[in-house]
Parts: sequence; structure tokens; C-alpha cells
Amino acid sequence: MSYNLQMNVGLPANSFPVAGVVFAWAMPSSGAGYELPLFEIADALEDPKLSIWLHLNLSNSQVQRWLEKTSLVPERVVEMIREGVNLSRLERIEKLDDCLLMVMNDFQQEFGGDHGDSSLGTLWAILTPRLMISLRNNPLRTTDKLRYDLRNGQLNPVSAIEIFHELLDLRAEQLRTLLVHLSENMDDLEENLLKGREFPEHENLGRIRIQCSRLRRHFSPELIALHRLLKRLPYWFSDEDKNSLNDDLDLLSYLVQEITSLYDRAKVLQDEQAAHVAEFNAKNLQVLSVMTVIFLPMTLISGIMGMNMEDLPGLKGSFYEVMVIMAIAGAAVFATLKLKRII
Repeated sequence: MSYNLQMNVGLPANSFPVAGVVFAWAMPSSGAGYELPLFEIADALEDPKLSIWLHLNLSNSQVQRWLEKTSLVPERVVEMIREGVNLSRLERIEKLDDCLLMVMNDFQQEFGGDHGDSSLGTLWAILTPRLMISLRNNPLRTTDKLRYDLRNGQLNPVSAIEIFHELLDLRAEQLRTLLVHLSENMDDLEENLLKGREFPEHENLGRIRIQCSRLRRHFSPELIALHRLLKRLPYWFSDEDKNSLNDDLDLLSYLVQEITSLYDRAKVLQDEQAAHVAEFNAKNLQVLSVMTVIFLPMTLISGIMGMNMEDLPGLKGSFYEVMVIMAIAGAAVFATLKLKRII
């Protein structure tokens, strides 16, 4: 069964989920792409001369119903998307006839938040020869950046496959920016340690390690899925598309290695910090031990000379007997510690 998009959508124009459309972009073969008005999307989908990118809000119930009814997307793909929404995220790529389903990671768009945040969201991408449908539950950075670049003329893709490559490139750029931010933080921490400055809180390094661990846990399976796709690409991928995908794979492999490198750096720096803290505590204990030894004779003499046994029954005039008892008690404690190999 083939889903080549050259026939009717199978739904009337007024049934298209306009409320769930985040963005729509048309790409004629001439290359002069333009943003599609919402109420022209249904007609544009029927035009065999247009390639289209639809960016939809999956949390919208109209979008979910449209996916179930449209003939543009295989039923099995819709089932896998529904399973992915209800279950945990699983990075994978599935090929069904003329359709590819890609479950990918993207960075959530935290408005007013720190750009170095690594909160991840799920991006579903359905790719056919002339249509790419991207779906998300929450705003994502890469798709928002792709919309911005298209509107400002910085990108001019002419096919659905080409806009998919642009999506992968922009996401890799977002990941690279985050890794540069984390690497700069690591450089500052390492510089402070080498110069002997006051070391930051332990939670800073722990946060970097957690971020790197999360990124590696999510992007490594995706890298494996892309490698598997490269071995069994659909027939409608040209040689140029294969080369572009190979370049995307090389870049993602490099970034995953950088994530691992940052994780290892954070681990080594945490161990170094722990060693410095242990050395600092040992020096303080040594100072306390020296001070104790210095004042031990004075404490002992003042304690002995300050004893008043005149008022204690049975101990009047028994100074030497008390000294003997103290010596025996001290020897017993020493012998016990020696027997237990504490000293």
C-alpha cells in the first residue's frame, strides 16, 4: 500500500483541524516557499506540485481525530503515536511503505528561562515523499527556530526531505549550544580548582553530571536508530539525501561523544573536589590534634591539682591512691584499644 499524497485527502476542507495547526509551510518545486494560510491547507495537500510541512499540536483533540481519519498517514503510524503519548518516550524510527515515523528528542521552549536548560520533550515526525508532519505536546526550541528561519528567508528548502534535514541540523545546533554552555561552566570550575580559589558548591558539578547523563541516555538510542535507518533507506531518498543524512549522523555522533567527554570531566572534577575536601579536613584535624597535645599536660596538671578530696567520704588524704587508680584506668583503656587494633 502506498501513501503518495497525489490524491484527495479524504476529508472535506472544513474538517481539517485548523485549531491544532501551529505552522504550515508550502514548498513548490520552484523553491519559493511560503507560509500557508490555515484555511488553504486542505486544498494545498491535494496539490501534487507542492511539498508541505505541517507542524501540529498533538495535545489538541481535533488533531488526534484528524490523524485517525486521514489517508495521508498509515493507521499503524497513528497507533504508534498514540502508544508513545500514553507510554514513556522511546527514541526510534519506523519505516512503513512510503512513510517514516521518527520519535526524536527536542529541547523544551522555556520562555523566560535559562537558555542552558536541558529539559527535553518529544517530537514526532512523519515523513513521506511530499509531506512532513511534526507533532508535539509542548513548545520546542528546534521547531520554533525552524519556523523563524523560514519566515525570515534564512532557509529555502524545496522538499519535505530537505526540511527534515534542516530540522536535524537545527536541533544539532541547539544541542551544540547547550554543550558549549556546559563546557564553559566546566572550564570555570576547573580553573578555580587549579588556582586554589574557593570551590563552588558540590551541587554545581552534580547538576552538570545529571544533565550529561540525561542527554546521553536520550540521544544515544536515537543515534543507533538513525544508523539503522541509514542501512535501509526508503527508495525515494536520493543519493544527495543519503549524503545529508550521513552528515547528520556524523554530527550527532560527535555531539554524543562530547556529552560523554563532559560527563567524564565532571566525574573527574568531582573526585578531585572530594580529594581537596578530604585534604582540607585532614589539615584541620591535624591542627586540632596538635593543639590537643600541646594543652594536654596543662589540662592534666590543672585537673590533678584542682582535685578536692577533703569533702569526699573515705578519700581524705588518699591522693596517691587516687593517682594509682587513674593510672590503672588509663592503662586499661590503652590495652583495650591496642587489643582491638584501634591504635
